[in-house]
Amino acid sequence: MSRNPSTASPPLFSISSSPIQHRRILQTTDTSFVCASEHPFSAPLHYHTEYELIHVESGRGMEFVGSGFAPYEAGSLTLIGGNVPHLHLCDAETLETATCEILYFSPRLFPMDLAALPEYRSIERLLDRSRSGLRFTSEREIAGTVARMRALAACSGIGRITGLLELLDGLGHSASACTLAPPDPVRAVPCGPDEPLRRIESYLYAHFREHVSLSDVAAYAGLTPTSLCRYFRRRTGRRLFDRLNEIRISQACRLLASVGWTVAQVAAETGFHNLSHFNREFRHLLGRTPTEYRRDLGLLTARNRTGE
Repeated sequence: MSRNPSTASPPLFSISSSPIQHRRILQTTDTSFVCASEHPFSAPLHYHTEYELIHVESGRGMEFVGSGFAPYEAGSLTLIGGNVPHLHLCDAETLETATCEILYFSPRLFPMDLAALPEYRSIERLLDRSRSGLRFTSEREIAGTVARMRALAACSGIGRITGLLELLDGLGHSASACTLAPPDPVRAVPCGPDEPLRRIESYLYAHFREHVSLSDVAAYAGLTPTSLCRYFRRRTGRRLFDRLNEIRISQACRLLASVGWTVAQVAAETGFHNLSHFNREFRHLLGRTPTEYRRDLGLLTARNRTGE
């Protein structure tokens, strides 16, 4: 557990080439979350509404979350956001004996506007980053989190909820968390061709290099600025300009991986005209600076070439 996970582009496994299964995790209306232990790695590429905190008990292989991936081994701990396609491919040597323990919890457990509540801010940021797959690398943090996960299975009543919130708040303050994917993973959000959400996304992708105003996006989507903000938050759980930053950082990841531009050139190309702002937003979303991301990417590519 000494090496931070990294992201490579393109991934070794293309999720667009395989069918993505929807799975229903919570089976009863009186269950707020589910804890499963000694669970085999048997699921195909799939997604579900619930968040998933997965701890590898035994086995090793490759973990795919959205458009990113990283090796996993016994002791790995990853938080995966809802509606994000994911898959664990076990090495042949450990396939028969590989197991994990998983905590599934529903987004319905949280207030609609987490960001507006100071007590939830660390959890709000944690859940937001989990859409890119959030790997924790501190052995001490992992041991404490796994102990909390196991204790939750024995809790009852309101203690189950408070215990879960304390667990997530602790992870939200982690200094060891790194994202597996760029902040633009493939998501399973239903959207028809004429829906405002598709028009909003199209506008952001077309204009992310430029100054983007709320009024311009709203006019393109056929909404007022106020209704646009409400609609976008309801459909995606995010603020519009947070999504714009995700798109910009995602594009920056691709450039850092594929061209020899300086970090300043990449920042300018992706709509950031202030280098310190770019570095700050990049670290906020990926848990590392652009320079560190490029370095880690090079290390993973080298390991893949040598088969380590």
